[in-house]
Amino acid sequence: MKRAKQFRPAGAPTRQEQKRQADRWRGSASDRGYTWRWSKASKTHLSRSPICIGCEAVGLVVPATLVDHVEPHEGDQVKFWDTGMWQSSCDWHHNSVKQQLEAMWRAGRIPVIELWLNSETAKRLTMGMLPGLGA
Repeated sequence: MKRAKQFRPAGAPTRQEQKRQADRWRGSASDRGYTWRWSKASKTHLSRSPICIGCEAVGLVVPATLVDHVEPHEGDQVKFWDTGMWQSSCDWHHNSVKQQLEAMWRAGRIPVIELWLNSETAKRLTMGMLPGLGA
């Protein structure tokens, strides 16, 4: 079945145009530090910490697929390379729980320590979002 075409007001940018604009604003991945050096360092980190710490915190064993910067580095290379602030994460934790944590942090509702995926706030979010884990 074909999806219905979504309404877009005349002159409004397409989703693809919006993504291109966002990339111009924040710079390319390599501009932000995600180079061959990052690739090598993140693979090393994952080999040493192969389990998602968010999943592990709620009793699940799920392979980590990426290395997350606990505190958003926003281009700061000192924060970017601070290995003490890296955490192993699965895609789901990175794309759902971590995004909510960062929104709360930016709003001043939680301290930076709560950005860890095994923090009490992260565990509460995880338990509420994963079917079968919530109370």
